[in-house]
Amino acid sequence: MFNLPNGKVTVAQILLPVSLVAFVLFLLLAFEFTQVMRDRSAMRQAMAQQDKPVEEVQRVQTQLNALAIGTQKLADNGDSNAKGIIERMNKLGITVKMPPLGGAVAPSDEEGAAAAAAPAAPTGKKPKAPPGNR
Repeated sequence: MFNLPNGKVTVAQILLPVSLVAFVLFLLLAFEFTQVMRDRSAMRQAMAQQDKPVEEVQRVQTQLNALAIGTQKLADNGDSNAKGIIERMNKLGITVKMPPLGGAVAPSDEEGAAAAAAPAAPTGKKPKAPPGNR
């Protein structure tokens, strides 16, 4: 392959290619590191921009849940229009879960109100009967 005078490879001959490979590897790693840092900064900025819309969504969800609970209470008290609204909500797969009577959930409580009017996930499958009722 190479015609060397004594047939041996010297350190000086290996040093240049190895140093070039090391330098290129260093440049590659430095480039990747700067890209990761830029991506990290962009990700943090995107997360910070989502905080306000998430808070607004939670506020609107709390208000909607309070309306659904109020409508359910009206329907339970005999209001025909509220019954019609609840029936349409049930047809759409939205179930209104009333808070427990002992510990009434205030509409501003995000966790309790979020669970109060959660839409039921339509699966398209019929529920299975218990094994003893066949």
